[in-house]
Amino acid sequence: MDWFTSLDGIEELESAEAFLDFFGIPYEAAQVRSKRLHIMHHFNQQIKNANSERCMNEQDRFLLAKTLLAESYRNFHHQDVKSNSTLGVYNRLTPSFVAMSKLQEVFL
Repeated sequence: MDWFTSLDGIEELESAEAFLDFFGIPYEAAQVRSKRLHIMHHFNQQIKNANSERCMNEQDRFLLAKTLLAESYRNFHHQDVKSNSTLGVYNRLTPSFVAMSKLQEVFL
């Protein structure tokens, strides 16, 4: 991941929109607002799994990161988050559900 963090200007980026703007990727703001956690989590995983060589120059590293971010955005753009997300909350073996009949009224 050092190849990514060594990109010029990357340390100043603080939001999904900032990353998309930095890499010049067009996006729909409403889509990013509602899916930023999933997009950035997927992007982070892509960066960690990227086969990058230490001898890549700055331009090649920039293009690789741009490609990975664009792919992460496309994975969630107008797509069902549950079926595309790798976040643990969607991968539970047993769903968390409590029937209304199991709830008890609490008096304070």
